[in-house]
Amino acid sequence: MDFTSDGTDGPRLDAASVAQLGLGNNVWGSLPGTASAQRAAELFFRAGWRVRRSNRTEFQVENECAELELTPLEPVVFSGFVAPDRITDLLAALNGMGLSFSVEFEDREGGEHVFGSPDRATDRLNRGEPGSPLPGARVTGGFGRSHRSG
Repeated sequence: MDFTSDGTDGPRLDAASVAQLGLGNNVWGSLPGTASAQRAAELFFRAGWRVRRSNRTEFQVENECAELELTPLEPVVFSGFVAPDRITDLLAALNGMGLSFSVEFEDREGGEHVFGSPDRATDRLNRGEPGSPLPGARVTGGFGRSHRSG
């Protein structure tokens, strides 16, 4: 599929999410096992997200609660914004697309949270790292919530 800089039809950030954009980028992650940023963009498009080409090799994907930039590294990485009260929506969407993922999220208070797809959480558990189930993802010990000082 060929995406343009004008973007496809699809949902845009809703008013509640736009009102929180001043928080800046608050979500970062990777999509191990995804062949390319192009392939990831196609998966988001099929899941109903708006997709636009940001440059020759990168893509922006957007829905009502999140706006992410997909970068073609190994693995494919992303960064962007998710409405803080809707991080579980993003995790469920990634899980629903069948993607293996790792997500780092910064909440309003500056707390950092790391989530992984259930298959990645199993890998961590097999290495002896603790994990606790969440809908569509796991928070992992060792990578889990931490608070910044100062």
